[in-house]
Amino acid sequence: MVDVEAGAWAALTREGEQWTVRQGGPAQLWDQVEDHLLRWRADGSPAPDRFEVIVTPEAQRITWPKS
Repeated sequence: MVDVEAGAWAALTREGEQWTVRQGGPAQLWDQVEDHLLRWRADGSPAPDRFEVIVTPEAQRITWPKS
């Protein structure tokens, strides 16, 4: 994955049963993916129809309400 604007990247490769992540740039993209996955699981793994997409001229955000 690549975040061109931030100048960050992450690459995931598999060798047998072992996964290796390499990442670089000012943001640790794979760490962010793992953080979001853990939060999603902690919130009960909500289904896709529970997600909210908020788009403004400044940014976009995807989240899910806890209730």
